[in-house]
Amino acid sequence: MQISQPRPEMQIDQHDAWRAYNGGTALEMNRQIYSHMPQLFLEGLAKRVEQGNQLAAIHLGSTIAEVYGGDWQRDPFVEYRAPASYDNVNIYVQPHRPEINITQIKPEISGQSHNPEIDVEHGHLNIFVKQYASIQFTPPNIDVQM
Repeated sequence: MQISQPRPEMQIDQHDAWRAYNGGTALEMNRQIYSHMPQLFLEGLAKRVEQGNQLAAIHLGSTIAEVYGGDWQRDPFVEYRAPASYDNVNIYVQPHRPEINITQIKPEISGQSHNPEIDVEHGHLNIFVKQYASIQFTPPNIDVQM
């Protein structure tokens, strides 16, 4: 009997982790940026329209400093990286079944018979048996490899 256990195959997919670290490949990063550009443009346009409306109502008491004074920070840019998560690395393990090869061997049966010795004297009977009835099994040598 021969038994061998092939090693399991393991694949680690950390593509999503790299996307969270640095945005992934250049093509993925550009897709992310350009897919959000229309929304970013509309948000910027809405902000400028609101500032224009506040300037149009300058006669109500708002000043240019109030309208543009809070506009010193940069507008937010598109987040081109994927969200960070503990689930960004996928591990796939594929175990393999053990390979078992069995070679059948037919048993070798040999038998020996021992006839009893009978000695007869008048008025006396002696019977001797050389060996009592028994069965003996002898297994073959087993080659064990560790």
